[in-house]
Amino acid sequence: MNEQLTTGKTLRLASGGCCGGPSVSAEPAATEEKKIKSQVQAYYSERVQTPSSGGCCTKSSARAVNISELAGYQRETLASIPAAAAEKSFGCGDPLAFTEVQPGQTVLDIGSGAGIDCFIASQKVGPTGKVIGLDMTPAMLETARRNAREGGYTNVEFRQGEAESMPVESSSVDWVISNCVINLSPAKEKVFAEINRVLKPGGRISISDIVADALPDFVRQDKLAYCGCIGGAIPEADYLSLLTQAGLVDVHVEARLDYTPEQIRGMILADTQLQHRYGAIVEANPQILEQIKIASIKVAGRKPAVDEKLKTRVEPASAKDFPAIAQLLQRSNLPVDGLQEISDSILVARQNGGLVGVIGLERYGDAGLVRSFAVAENWRGRGVGKELGQALLQHAAKSGIQKVYLLTNTIRDLAAKNGFREIPREEVPAGVRESVEFRLNCCDSAVAMERSLV
Repeated sequence: MNEQLTTGKTLRLASGGCCGGPSVSAEPAATEEKKIKSQVQAYYSERVQTPSSGGCCTKSSARAVNISELAGYQRETLASIPAAAAEKSFGCGDPLAFTEVQPGQTVLDIGSGAGIDCFIASQKVGPTGKVIGLDMTPAMLETARRNAREGGYTNVEFRQGEAESMPVESSSVDWVISNCVINLSPAKEKVFAEINRVLKPGGRISISDIVADALPDFVRQDKLAYCGCIGGAIPEADYLSLLTQAGLVDVHVEARLDYTPEQIRGMILADTQLQHRYGAIVEANPQILEQIKIASIKVAGRKPAVDEKLKTRVEPASAKDFPAIAQLLQRSNLPVDGLQEISDSILVARQNGGLVGVIGLERYGDAGLVRSFAVAENWRGRGVGKELGQALLQHAAKSGIQKVYLLTNTIRDLAAKNGFREIPREEVPAGVRESVEFRLNCCDSAVAMERSLV
């Protein structure tokens, strides 16, 4: 069942509205993603082949933030793996610290770099387990494989591939780990969807990454800042919400390090290129560092069991939800315009705080028009859509609406099971017919349906 209904108020779309269709912006977005990946690949290829080079959270000068201070690796842990792997680590945390990785399990490391976390995982899973290191940069893979040979690791395999399309069998790994890599992806929702795909039911994640908020535009748009793990970082709330929408549950932050303005200053001054580009700006405008919010977080979560009953909560949307709502609607090829106009009639479904579904209602006198009904793809079939629909009908009845209408090409049967009946468009009240949805946003093949609430 496709738990998407209809609707929207304008035609300023990136997609086909209730009649679906490819996104007109898909090709430019793909081109931009490819460009960003090429930049990241070139950046880290150079870094891994250049002695004493810096990357995410690494150090390159006396004023730099030291990796052992930021990443949290224990000295004895680092001493147990090849020194070259630790020296070429570009991570921002220790994703395997305090995890419950067991002997015999399979661990996938996204963005394995020189192999530091793979080698630590190798010791945890033992000879009966397996570790897969995934990286898109050939120079990184060459370094990691050399480190594996020198360290005598026989249960570690390094594969070339992209995080957005992993060369890993579905439902095949017990753990997905990653260390300061996903912030570099221009399509994080694809990465999270892939994580959900490759995990076995009950499989878990332990991801260390950078999150950021209130970054100045000149940082967001800077190639060097992006490759340095800052420009592509997203707010923590968005990060957790996207993981949940991908199908994971119990997503939460296990550990965090909020960088102080002085530490952020240290990151900039530590990198020769960043210092050259931004050093003078930072020194002349220290208030910028007070506004920027950057943190290293360690995120945990799990893939639910196949038949596991999941608890979701339906409640009115808040202003903070609108970015996540817009992302969900856009991924569902539904319009986002006009949401603020009906902000008091939007309901959301959450799991552990993460937004997994949305539904809205436009009011025309005593008639209501259902719109913006979307459930995250990997949450469909779990009753979230039914829960949202029932809650919206209750909300509509309490507010005095006597009949609700919808236009749909995809859920005719579902709507019929929930009391809707098909009607000729001419029978829809004139006010509803004047809505953008009816006039412009749905094709002629969409079916008009009605349900009485009295």
